[in-house]
Amino acid sequence: MTAIIDIDSHFEPGGDWLAPYPDLAARLPKLDAGRLAVNTIVGDLLRGVPPEQQPPLEELMPPGLLTLFGDEKRQEADRREEFAGKSQFQVANAKARLAWLDEQGIAIQNVICLSGYAYDTQITDPGLTREVLATCNTWLAETCAASQGRLLPVAALDYSDLDWAVAELRRMRGHGSRIFLIPGYPVNGVPPAHPSWDALWSEAVSLGMAPMLHTGFEHMSFDPGWANLGGDVTQLRMLGGAHRHVSPTTLLNALVYTGVFERFPTLTLLLAEVGTGWLPFLHREIDDRVAPVAELFLGKSKLPMKPSEYLARNVRATPLSAGNDQPLLRIMEDLPEDMIVFSSDFPHFEGFTDPIGHYREALKELSPEQRDRFYGGSIADVFARMGDPIV
Repeated sequence: MTAIIDIDSHFEPGGDWLAPYPDLAARLPKLDAGRLAVNTIVGDLLRGVPPEQQPPLEELMPPGLLTLFGDEKRQEADRREEFAGKSQFQVANAKARLAWLDEQGIAIQNVICLSGYAYDTQITDPGLTREVLATCNTWLAETCAASQGRLLPVAALDYSDLDWAVAELRRMRGHGSRIFLIPGYPVNGVPPAHPSWDALWSEAVSLGMAPMLHTGFEHMSFDPGWANLGGDVTQLRMLGGAHRHVSPTTLLNALVYTGVFERFPTLTLLLAEVGTGWLPFLHREIDDRVAPVAELFLGKSKLPMKPSEYLARNVRATPLSAGNDQPLLRIMEDLPEDMIVFSSDFPHFEGFTDPIGHYREALKELSPEQRDRFYGGSIADVFARMGDPIV
C-alpha cells in the first residue's frame, strides 16, 4: 500500500506562538478577532466601499463569533483527546499529533500555521510583515522538528518582495518544508502568472516544493455595488462566503494560458479548501479559448498542449465534506485520474477527526489501486517528478 500523505492540516495556537519571541510580540498590535472574521467573510466585498457607507462592524460580525474564537476552541479539546492533550499548548504538540497519525495510518502530514497571516490587515509596515511571517515559519518548523520528518511545515511567504520570498522559500526547505502558500490574486498589481514570478517557480521546482492555494488566499476584486443589498447584513455575509472558487479559476486560467505550466512542466499547484466541484466544469470549458472559433477572435495558441492537459498534469486538489465537494465519486470520475488527493484539515472543525474512516466509506466503490493513488500515490509522484521524492 502507498504511504498516506496528508497535504492540509493545521497547528493553530492563537497568540501562543509568540511566547518565545517577546520582542516581536511587543511590537505587534493585539489581534481583533471580530475584525479578522469580518475581513475573512466579506473583506473582498467591502474593500472598495467607503468606510462611511459600510455597515457598522458590530453588525458585520458573524453570529457565531464566540464559537469561532472562544467556546469552540475550548470544546475542540474533547475532539483532540483521541490523539492526546487538553491544553492549548498541545494543539501544537508534535508527539501528540504523531500519536493521532499512527492511529489513522498517515505517514506524512504537511502542517499549516496561519497565525502569522492573521496580522496582515493590522500591519502596514512590509518589513514587519515579513518578520512576522519568518518568525511564525521558524516556530512552526521547530514545532514540527520533533516528528523526525513526519510533520512537514508549510511555508508562509510575503510576495510584495519576490527576492525575499525566494530566500525564505530556500530557508524553509532547509527546515523540511515541501509546500508553500501562494495568493490567488495580484500582489501590488502583479499576478502570479507574470514572468517576474518565474524566479519563484524556478526555485520551487529546484527545491522540490509545491505551491498551494488555500482558502483565505483566493481574494477577488468585486464591484463595491455588490455590498449594497439593501437588507439584512446576513445577506452580505452569505454573498461574501459564496465567492470561494472565483479566484481559483482565474488563477488556473492565467497559469495555463500564459505558459507557466509549459515553462515549468513539473510545477504542481495544490488546491486546498477551495472546493473541487467546480473543477470538472473548468476542465471541460478551458479548451474553448483554443478552439477554431475562438481563434477568429483570440488568435492561435502557441502552447503545444491543450489547456485541459495542463490541468491534468499540473493541478491537484483536495476535498472536504462540503456540498462543493459532493458527490465526490462523480467529481473524480469527471476529472482525469490523480487530480483529487487526500487531506484531513485536522483539527479544524470543517475537517475530519477520522479522515481515513470517512474516506474508507466514501471511496469504497473505487479499486484498491485508485484509493492508493488518492491517499498518497498521486502526491508522491508530484515530488518525485521534481527529482526530490517525499517518501
